[in-house]
Amino acid sequence: MIKKLLFLSLLFIILGVQAQEQWEFSNSTPYKTVKSHFYFLEKDHYNPKLATYVLGKSDLNTKAKELRVIKLKSILKKMGIKLEDIPDRRKGIIEKDKYQFFPNEPSLYLVRVNRKWVYSPETIKAIPNLYSKYVLGIKNNRKKKINAKNKILDEIINEDSTGVQFSLATPANTIKSHLIFLSDSFFDPELASKTINFAPEDTANAEELALMLKQVYLGTGTQVFDIEELSNDTNYVDSNGAAIYHPNPIYPELYLEKIGDDWLYSRATSKLIRSVHQDMYDGEAEDVFKFSDKFKRWAGVKSNTVIWKALKLWQLYMLLYFIGLIVLLFLINKLVVKRVFKLMMRGSPYQLNFYQLFSAITFSILFSIIRNYAPAVGLTIQYNYIFIKTISLLIIFTNTLLALYIVNGLKIFFTQGHQHDSRFGIVIFTSLIAKAIIFTVSLLYIIKLLDFNLINFLAGLSIGGFALAFGAQETVKNFLGSLMIFADKSFRVGDWIDNGEVSGTVEEIGLRSTKIRTFHNSLVTVPNSLLSDNNIDNLGRRIYRRYKTKLIIKYNTPSDKIELFTNKISEAIGKHPETRKDFYMVYMSDFTMYGTEVLIYTFFEVSDWNKEMKAKHDLIKTILDIKDELQIEFAVPIVANIDK
Repeated sequence: MIKKLLFLSLLFIILGVQAQEQWEFSNSTPYKTVKSHFYFLEKDHYNPKLATYVLGKSDLNTKAKELRVIKLKSILKKMGIKLEDIPDRRKGIIEKDKYQFFPNEPSLYLVRVNRKWVYSPETIKAIPNLYSKYVLGIKNNRKKKINAKNKILDEIINEDSTGVQFSLATPANTIKSHLIFLSDSFFDPELASKTINFAPEDTANAEELALMLKQVYLGTGTQVFDIEELSNDTNYVDSNGAAIYHPNPIYPELYLEKIGDDWLYSRATSKLIRSVHQDMYDGEAEDVFKFSDKFKRWAGVKSNTVIWKALKLWQLYMLLYFIGLIVLLFLINKLVVKRVFKLMMRGSPYQLNFYQLFSAITFSILFSIIRNYAPAVGLTIQYNYIFIKTISLLIIFTNTLLALYIVNGLKIFFTQGHQHDSRFGIVIFTSLIAKAIIFTVSLLYIIKLLDFNLINFLAGLSIGGFALAFGAQETVKNFLGSLMIFADKSFRVGDWIDNGEVSGTVEEIGLRSTKIRTFHNSLVTVPNSLLSDNNIDNLGRRIYRRYKTKLIIKYNTPSDKIELFTNKISEAIGKHPETRKDFYMVYMSDFTMYGTEVLIYTFFEVSDWNKEMKAKHDLIKTILDIKDELQIEFAVPIVANIDK
């Protein structure tokens, strides 16, 4: 029974999918043109680029065309168009090669060009006016409102119907009007261009330049202005009494001026737009901003739905896409790349370093790409500023790590993998200095990025540095002492040293102190300034290690036997593999209370105490074997036991 139900459910799903309407683009009749227009702007098959093919001849770019077809759909829906009323035939239309939608709106019609029905150039040009009139409910003449002081165009930005004013009456209104009418929901570059005082030769490109100015705002890594802090004073004058307004004093070339009753971006500002835009985007602005189109298609008809504050659905998709790329790269590096380096470079000192370098380079490239496409997210000026600053901080962070990993790689190369061997003290010390410089430069970049006054910071740092140096003289002395130790190479890790107060094996040489393991296995930390100023007896650097002992032979031993004994010991020392061959002594040296004294004086050519003890052991065993061979007895003092 359950299998039958599953089968029937699957059958209904298949039939339902097949029953869904499938439509191929066509503009062979008025009905098919409008149907294609509406169909490819629906959520399930959203493709605004394909929908633009219903437009006739136009000089608009692709982005502007897409926004026009979206607005046109809203206009037709608002006017109550019905698809079933539109003729689905090539001929038989009242007016040849023209189809008028509504008698009371003569600017809204289709024309037949090369056997294809498209929206007329006049309709395309009238879309902004028609949108304001039928969708926004603005019925007065738009040009009169632009030129009239304090006139309002009701602009609905978000789904919550928050209204804003459009006018040129104050600097704040002019800047807001420029940005609002270049937003996705109400894209009208012709209206936005009215906020700029163009030179006569630039009027032909007014819309393009207005769009470029907004792209400059989105692409800059600094907060050009705070919307809430803009002046709403219609009679604003600067300190010189001129009707000029600078949104941000840091950018003196960006300012508005009052012309008649209207505040406009100055002509000087308009002249700089193209050059600043070129420097910022290097001619790739169109590619950057086209990148957002795919996310608008993914979001479909709800692309402009506000999710949180001013964040739209398509912008959320784009941010999640960037976050997904970062997480994906992290997982690839962690789970795949790290294992590849582990297999390919097993046992190599460069294994971890190469993996770190690869990770830092890939993340630096990814963050740079995200920074390049950040303006396409189209956030508000304030949020865009925060977003770009965050990405820029991540770029500085990854580049700092990359520089540190490069220094580590060079240290491994020059120390031959022995990074903790003080024989390479200068290399280790230089790497520490290089890292300190890298951290300092990174800090300066961060301070500059966060718009702090770098000159004031450096001045404060110099004063603070002087006070710090005065109060930390001992630390500075220890630092210089470590430099002297690395330069003189007076001892290294593993050496046995004695400075008169401490004796032991050097375990670690740092920038401030040296750690010494004593014979009692305790760890002593000695400031480097003391080691550099005092005499150091480096027992670990001895070429030879002296061995001296005295043997007492009984007086009843014949002298010729003692002579034979000393000769055999001398011969054994000469044959020993780890004794100094050019100088050693074995002689009868004195008479004692218990017998004849024989002095043995030699040197072992060994590198550490363990080898020294092994060499002594072998030599002493050889001496005992000679004693037994010659039947020589050592004199042993007899301690008398006194009964109390």
